[in-house]
Amino acid sequence: MTVAFAPVQISQKTQTNIKPGFPSVGVIGSGAAMLTMACYLSGRGFPVQVLDREQNLPGHASSVIAEGAINGQYDRQTLHVRPEHVLADCSYLIVVAESGQYRELAWSLSPWMKSKHMVMLYGGGIGACLEFEKYLLANGVAGVKVAEIDPLFHCQKKNSATIKVHAMRQWGQFASSDPASTFDCASMVTRLLPKVERAGNLLSRGLCDYQSVVYPVVEAFGADAEMAAALSELVNSQAGKHDDVFNHIEIELNAVADAYSTPRVSTVSNIRRMYGAIASTSVEAVSMTPKYGDNAPWQDMVKTLSESISTVYVPLYELSRLANLRTPAIDSVINMSAVMCGVDFLTHGRTLSRMGLQGLSQREIARKLNG
Repeated sequence: MTVAFAPVQISQKTQTNIKPGFPSVGVIGSGAAMLTMACYLSGRGFPVQVLDREQNLPGHASSVIAEGAINGQYDRQTLHVRPEHVLADCSYLIVVAESGQYRELAWSLSPWMKSKHMVMLYGGGIGACLEFEKYLLANGVAGVKVAEIDPLFHCQKKNSATIKVHAMRQWGQFASSDPASTFDCASMVTRLLPKVERAGNLLSRGLCDYQSVVYPVVEAFGADAEMAAALSELVNSQAGKHDDVFNHIEIELNAVADAYSTPRVSTVSNIRRMYGAIASTSVEAVSMTPKYGDNAPWQDMVKTLSESISTVYVPLYELSRLANLRTPAIDSVINMSAVMCGVDFLTHGRTLSRMGLQGLSQREIARKLNG
């Protein structure tokens, strides 16, 4: 089969002209993705308030400029406002932060959070909404709708006031803790982010987050020949096959999806819808996705690897064990990442307990996911 890559390129012109009737949106977190989200929403006419934990802009900068797949800017007139101001003015909040910040964010937002608010977690892996809801409940907040959304932007900070947006996905999914909550969130999520659509459930969405699934293999193990060989040996010795690691992972993801009655889009179909990459295998599809930052510092690679393992691979490990599934490829990625990063991910990652699912059986979790 001929392999071709024809990515869809869309340039989002951002303007600060607010459209009548558009609700205010709070963007909370840190980093380039958070500022890109502010530029994107501002350009679509939404009043945006930003609570930036890192205070990215110096005192003299008046705006954030996004260039590349998104061209435009976000004026800093509402940058660095206090949490109580954001929650008073905005019913809809988009959290663009690492999962390790969820507990602190929930604690800082809880005093002013009411049932009128909706929280959308940008990325976050499998079960992000369950973890955030648990933290809110621990702070006495109930009734707030929380959804998790596929990441859409490939971006990096060029300098303190400029973001380079390398690519924007043309398709993604979102989900909440159960089908009813997902339905309730649908109209607002798709109004803010027209590129995303409702997933079958939160596990289905997480299984399609190809970047978090394949990053540890592509970037970490693929960057070191000895580690790549060791990973393949571990997988093959347990599975008794000599196929590509990606194929093993694809098989195991499908097995987890089946065990919890969850629909799943294959990696090939997933990347084709996101980027227009036409390929016959998952290996070809992954090789054709946008790449950048090949010379990223080691500490940044470890940080990204830790996030992917903690929020995607650990939930997959726990769900597969509960369903009595053997997942040698998933297990090998976790074990080797633990050695590289010096972290016991099975203890510190997103366990069933962190998602509030401890003590539930496989059938009970499937029922909760699917309603």
